[in-house]
Amino acid sequence: ARVGSTRSGTMAEERLKAIDPRRRVDRSKYVDPDMPEFPAALFLHHVGVKSAQVFGAVGCLVFAPIAYMRGKGPLLSTLMPRIGGNFLLGGYVFGVSGVTGMVIANKGGRGGPLDVDGIDDRAYRIVKNETCTKMNMYSGAGATAALFTAPSGFFGPMAVGSTFGMATMAFAEAGMPKLRKEVWPQVKPQIWDGLKSAGVNPDDFFTGGTPETPKKKGKK
Repeated sequence: ARVGSTRSGTMAEERLKAIDPRRRVDRSKYVDPDMPEFPAALFLHHVGVKSAQVFGAVGCLVFAPIAYMRGKGPLLSTLMPRIGGNFLLGGYVFGVSGVTGMVIANKGGRGGPLDVDGIDDRAYRIVKNETCTKMNMYSGAGATAALFTAPSGFFGPMAVGSTFGMATMAFAEAGMPKLRKEVWPQVKPQIWDGLKSAGVNPDDFFTGGTPETPKKKGKK
């Protein structure tokens, strides 16, 4: 039993080398220069960030409103930062520790085994995922803006800002095109007719003109 336990421990240590954030790859051996130099570090951080984003959003948009309806305090200034911040931090820890546990238990994911090749492949696909990169930009911009504008706190403002950043991305990438293609063509004629009946030419907004005014008789 003691030999088996030692062997299992050694195998677990070998598997953990795959997600060692200090593990470095020789990028000269790869055709694509975008291959991350520290794939395990990038992969772990990615899992932590994604978990933090989801947990923070759930805290802000689900549990904070529930606490507000129970009379626990102001929603935007108190409950969303407090609950969202705790969820954001917990999400990051949960994501990283969850992947570590899967590696120790030799459990793979949807992308295959979590060995060295599997981690490297995931890290490469992460840097090539435009949607993921764009979401991180929106989330990071929102979190940064919240940190600079919030009167106090760190994780709380980050959670609120990240949530609003992702909501902005959802609207910009999905809601805005739908409004432009489906809703706007239906309401545009009504708005245009209303403006024209008020003596305003909507086309002047795009040509640099001025609102139309009726000319008085006797003047050129």
